[in-house]
Amino acid sequence: MNRNLDVIDNGRALAELCSVLQGCEWLAVDTEFERVNTYYPELCLVQVSGKGINAVIDPLSISDMEPLNVLLFDPGIIKVFHAARQDLELFYHLHGRLPMPVIDTQIAATLRGYNDQIGYANLVREMLGVDLPKTQTRTNWKRRPLSRRQLEYAADDVIYLGQLYEKLMTELEEHKQLSLIEEQCLALNNPQLYEPDPAMMWKKIKIREVKNFSGASLAVFRQLAAWREITARNENRPRKWIIKDHAIVNIARELPEDREAMSGLDGMDEKVLNRYGDVLLKIVNAGREVFR
Repeated sequence: MNRNLDVIDNGRALAELCSVLQGCEWLAVDTEFERVNTYYPELCLVQVSGKGINAVIDPLSISDMEPLNVLLFDPGIIKVFHAARQDLELFYHLHGRLPMPVIDTQIAATLRGYNDQIGYANLVREMLGVDLPKTQTRTNWKRRPLSRRQLEYAADDVIYLGQLYEKLMTELEEHKQLSLIEEQCLALNNPQLYEPDPAMMWKKIKIREVKNFSGASLAVFRQLAAWREITARNENRPRKWIIKDHAIVNIARELPEDREAMSGLDGMDEKVLNRYGDVLLKIVNAGREVFR
């Protein structure tokens, strides 16, 4: 277990930490978040490592996170992540911008011949010979207080991340691949990666029957998926809390003409019908009209 760990749970400690980290060449970053009851991820912890400092920051206890934001959005500091997409999505939705420049050690490892989806723990084992514990994988990171073991588990995600970064960058330089890693990580600076097009969300519904849809059924199916995505964002609720995948498919297949017909469909519970029945029927009717 790692013992060299600062736990930051108040504004003064955060300001002091960030003051020390100012001007660092790179900063290893990871986050813990919850996304059970919301559309957008809820930030629960931020782990950082740099200049020999390892810290776990508790944003649920700190009202002003601006000192950390200054570091994260400093263009002179390289932010190091592993499998950066989810972390970057979180920061993008919190701040409307991305903490560039970024180096993703998963991408870097791929350039050095590792599996393109290699996980952090496996890469740490293969490159550093360290076996990380998996005892806290089911932690509810919103719950307080967190145990020392949970905090140390979270901190491990950045302590070894910095070591991976330095080793990988040395290898990439030796093999003249620095321009490749920079180019591929620059592609992460694309807001569209973190704001999927609602019109394309129908492609994420993996139900075999959809392949047979055409005409009005296909049009309604696509429009329902787009509507659900927009509604989930606006209400900050999980997509399937708005309406389930198989309910969307059943509506598109049957094209019900009224609430009674819609209520008999599998997956259409009373709460969904009461809350969204009118708009769902409007989508169905519009799709049917186009193909009459």
